[in-house]
Amino acid sequence: MKQFDPNHIPGIYNWCDRWCERCHMTSRCYLYAQEQEDRAIMESDMDEDEKMEKMREKMMETLEMLNEAAEEFEMELNDMEEENEEEQEETMHEHQITQIKIEIHPLSDLSEAYMDACMAWIKSKRQDPIIGPMLLGNLPEGIRNEIDIEKLEKVIKHLESVQWYQTMIPVKCRSALNYLADKSFWDDYPVEERGYNGTAKVALICIQNSINAWQGILFWSNEEEEFILPILDKLVQIKQMLEEEFPDAYKFIRPGFDKN
Repeated sequence: MKQFDPNHIPGIYNWCDRWCERCHMTSRCYLYAQEQEDRAIMESDMDEDEKMEKMREKMMETLEMLNEAAEEFEMELNDMEEENEEEQEETMHEHQITQIKIEIHPLSDLSEAYMDACMAWIKSKRQDPIIGPMLLGNLPEGIRNEIDIEKLEKVIKHLESVQWYQTMIPVKCRSALNYLADKSFWDDYPVEERGYNGTAKVALICIQNSINAWQGILFWSNEEEEFILPILDKLVQIKQMLEEEFPDAYKFIRPGFDKN
């Protein structure tokens, strides 16, 4: 049976921004290794039936490893006490109330508003002869000067960051609030290991990277100030809200990324 690679850091992929192309820890990530294996299979010259069989075998190997891990840590489903119907209804009701609270939380509203404003700006620039090509990672036509090329390549990276994080920020904010709703579960854990702090920290990193990117775009073209400053203001507000809601977020130690 396939074994876990001891070089992989358990759970490292739970606390990252999923931008593998820019990550220096891919060699320690089980999820990245699995995705690379899957890609190699799908891009191989095997016929479709062979590819599907390979993928099925990989899935079975993964399930076997998970079952083995569950047995090792005494987490088998059979050992969990079954809830009766009344308890299940109560749990479902509590879950629905939690989701409503998260839906109307100012963090959810503001992060969604940021995403919408970000997408609207990007959409408005798709036909722009300068910014349009750069949104796709290309230099505008006619750029030959090396200094101009160097500047625009930096702007392209800023635009990539803005686009990468625009949807991740509201998702991570909501996820952190979801974790926080089950706060009592984490009481026995030190603050640097509590899931809601970890997710909030990832959200804060995404926000700071986005702030840096927007500032870089603004520094390159102050003509966009009218549109970018309100977007930046939303990001700063989201960051402040997260820091108030999760005061210990920065204390969380992300396996592989942070030092204790």
